[in-house]
Amino acid sequence: MRFLILASESKRRVEILKMLGYHFFVIPSRIEEEYKGNPLINARRLAYKKAFKVWKEYKFSTVLGADTIVVLDNKILGKPKDEREAKSMLRELSGRWHKVITAVAILSPKGKVLFHDIAWVKFTNIDDEEIDEYIKTGEPLDKAGAYGVQGLGAKFVERIRGDFYTVMGLPASKTDRVLKFLLD
Repeated sequence: MRFLILASESKRRVEILKMLGYHFFVIPSRIEEEYKGNPLINARRLAYKKAFKVWKEYKFSTVLGADTIVVLDNKILGKPKDEREAKSMLRELSGRWHKVITAVAILSPKGKVLFHDIAWVKFTNIDDEEIDEYIKTGEPLDKAGAYGVQGLGAKFVERIRGDFYTVMGLPASKTDRVLKFLLD
């Protein structure tokens, strides 16, 4: 059995991997996240870049990197720079459907696998007062699209089409199947 390394500091990804029963080390890649052009290509490119940066130093291990992107009207909503940008994003998402793309790269001596999953999320109509209260919690400031589906942001989510865990940051079922193969 090979060592598993998560190339991310994401508490959500840590939680999902633990839930799936994996033991792993966390070694964040800390790469610059630049988004330009096609959202799907960006998510896949960044997931691979994160995994590869760590895998270069730990080639006898299995390294998992992931990237989650929120897309509204083909516009990428990354992590907000400040409270003002978070408020703007949440206003845009209010009452609308958007998609969440999570790409995953898993690199190991046994092989390299890059995949993605897409889920659709519908927000309820939210007013400025609700948005301001949410922003005061600090939760939206380090999350793509300025919300966390697994936290207080759940109160804005009216409906999800697809894998809840994709929205959270790591498609659980797909990731588990690939890891079982690569860690065997």
